[in-house]
Amino acid sequence: MSRSPCFLLLKFLVFINNFIYWLIGLGIIAVSLWLIFDEHLYKQTLESQREDYFTGTYFFLCIGAVITVIGFLGSCGAWRESAWMLGTFFAFLCVFLIAELCAVIFLYFKQEFVESIIGKSVEETVLKKYHFNASEASVHTFDKIQEELECCGAEGPRDWSQSVYNKVKEVGFMDNLYRIPRSCCRIPESKACLEATQLQKSDTPDPHILFIEGCATKMTDFVLDNSMFLVAIGIGVILLEIHGMVLSMLLCCAVRRIENMKA
Repeated sequence: MSRSPCFLLLKFLVFINNFIYWLIGLGIIAVSLWLIFDEHLYKQTLESQREDYFTGTYFFLCIGAVITVIGFLGSCGAWRESAWMLGTFFAFLCVFLIAELCAVIFLYFKQEFVESIIGKSVEETVLKKYHFNASEASVHTFDKIQEELECCGAEGPRDWSQSVYNKVKEVGFMDNLYRIPRSCCRIPESKACLEATQLQKSDTPDPHILFIEGCATKMTDFVLDNSMFLVAIGIGVILLEIHGMVLSMLLCCAVRRIENMKA
C-alpha cells in the first residue's frame, strides 16, 4: 500500500529527531565510560573526592542510557512503523516532561535550597578540598572562581585560617599566621598581594588589596541573576519534547489507521 507524502514527511521528521537523540545518548555514554575507565583522570582526584566523582559519572551514564533507549524507540518505531514503539516513546517523554516540570517548580519556589547547596559546596571546597596535595584542576577551578567573581573564601578571607590549605606549615612559618591564596588579590602579581596574603589571625584583611566578599554569596547571586537563561534553556528543552511527543503521537495514530485499514 502506497504512503501519502504527508505520512512519509512525518515519518522522516520523527526518525531524524529521534536518531539525533540516540546519537546524543551514545555520546553521553561514551564520555561517561571514558571518565570511569581512564585511570589518569580519576587518579587526579583525591580519595575523599572519588565518591562524588564516580557518583556524578554514573548519574550521567544513566541519563545517557535513558536518552539512548528513548531515541532508539522513537527512531526505530518510525522506521518500522511500529505503533507500540511509538507509544512507548511517547510515554517515556511524558515521564521526562513531568519530572522536568516538577524540578523547575521545586527550584523556583525553593530558592533557599539552591542557596544552601551552593553555600555548603563552597564551604567544603575552602575548608577541606583546597590544598597543595589536591588535584591541580580543582585548585585552578576555584582560583578562577575567586578571580572572576572577585570573592575570597566561603564567607570571606578569614575562612582560610580554618582551611586544610593552612594545615601544612613551612619551616619558620609561625602558628599564629595563615595564608590566603593569591587568587583572592585584586592584583595577584603585585608585591602588596604577597604581603597581604600572609596574615595573623587577629589581622583584618585589607579590602584595597584583597576581595572581601565571600564566594558563597557571589555564586548564589550569579546563579539567581542568570536564572532567566536557565529558564530559557529549560523551556527550549520542554518545547522540543512536546514537539517530539506531538509528532510521535500523530505518526502512531497514522500507523494504527493504516493497520486498521489492512485488517
